[in-house]
Amino acid sequence: MRDVDVVLGETQIVRSASLEVLHGEIHLLIGPNGAGKTTFANVITGHVPLTAGVIHLDGRPLTGAVHRRIRRGIGRKFQVPRVFERLDVHANLTVARRAARDTASSSATRLGGLPEHSPVDELSHGQRQRLELQMVLDQSPSLVVLDEPTAGMTRSERLELAELIRSAAGDQTFLVVEHDMDFVEAVADRVSFMQDGRVLVTGTFTEVIGNAAVRAAYLGSPPAGRAERGAVASSSKWGALRARALSVRHGRLESVRGVDLDLSAGATLGVLGRNGAGKTTLLHGLMGLLPVGGELELDGQRIDHRPAWWRARHGVALVPQGRQLFPDLTVDQNLRTAQTEEPGPGPELDIHALLPALDGLLQRKAGLLSGGEQQQVAIARALLRRPSVLLLDEPTEGLSPIVMGEIAHVLEQLAGEGLTVVLAEQHRAVVERICDAFLLMRSGEPGAGGVGGHEVLDEFSRRI
Repeated sequence: MRDVDVVLGETQIVRSASLEVLHGEIHLLIGPNGAGKTTFANVITGHVPLTAGVIHLDGRPLTGAVHRRIRRGIGRKFQVPRVFERLDVHANLTVARRAARDTASSSATRLGGLPEHSPVDELSHGQRQRLELQMVLDQSPSLVVLDEPTAGMTRSERLELAELIRSAAGDQTFLVVEHDMDFVEAVADRVSFMQDGRVLVTGTFTEVIGNAAVRAAYLGSPPAGRAERGAVASSSKWGALRARALSVRHGRLESVRGVDLDLSAGATLGVLGRNGAGKTTLLHGLMGLLPVGGELELDGQRIDHRPAWWRARHGVALVPQGRQLFPDLTVDQNLRTAQTEEPGPGPELDIHALLPALDGLLQRKAGLLSGGEQQQVAIARALLRRPSVLLLDEPTEGLSPIVMGEIAHVLEQLAGEGLTVVLAEQHRAVVERICDAFLLMRSGEPGAGGVGGHEVLDEFSRRI
């Protein structure tokens, strides 16, 4: 790629960027959210038009529509998994294998842990990530472009993925956009750092992370310890959440069962577990997006029979995994969707002070924002409902180290304002920084004796 420019609408996202990826290597692309990394990947695969510059693959110009580039040997995994929701895992893989360039080798590289006869809509986010990656690998591309493949994966799953990519490199070339520095170190032959639409540094992992500009703009300082919140949270009047023998169903399947909660107003609970353990399902049950059994109370009132819209009116808000914004609407329009009903009983927060970066994004389409910017919009949208109970599903997924710290700081402030926070998260450091109590989910059931203290975190670390 030489002197590549990309302009979308009136915004220049990539600026005179050049990148050389060598045959058979694993090349990692890192940088702050909004640096242009995903757009750079989209230019290679044809999903975004090139404004200026040239791209060559194996010495020949790379042009044409997406399907033509696939035939040239390019495979692509997206930041948000693109799979066939109405098919089961086996059918998704069958579709991919029929598109393979080399049928004989299309199943050579295998990811474990995929239940082939499960419907896709019953998979966890991490399992969908693995499914889409397997679909890409089954097409036997010569160049594999991966956009944040470890998002939503546990540490053991990330290590397995690293081993898989290392075993496939040489025969295949990998260009990987990623934020997880442990994963980058484990797989990278070379690393390139992007900022403000430009490729600024390329070298080994050690050379790039040792660069002062990279550390200042991207890696930042080690995460700060937990701040003392004072007595504000304990004086909250709204947001007490109680569950007894709570179960959550996916159709006829009881995916979560036996959950007991007793959260006072202003409490903070971290929910941990492997992919598929039931974290998202539990949050969806609390929100009313899935039917529940057992007892669920909000501020002493039974709500287990109440629909999601009723719970939203009375103080429960969800920041979903994957953000789920309207991509063709502006940020301002996305935020206004939260203001069509009377707000809940929670505190009225200064959204602009909490998330000042939003001020410059209001007229941008949400689909053109970086992952970190989208996450801030998703949090702001939930807060505009004035919730007393805030449910967050993997809010730091796919974020750079600096932005992850910024989001954690925002969550600390929200806990300090007295919101009851239920946080499902893979990163122990974030959960430990925010939460007072912890719940480890295992195969849809509470593990480690239910809600507990730091012994639950230690059990989680051992298991992943």
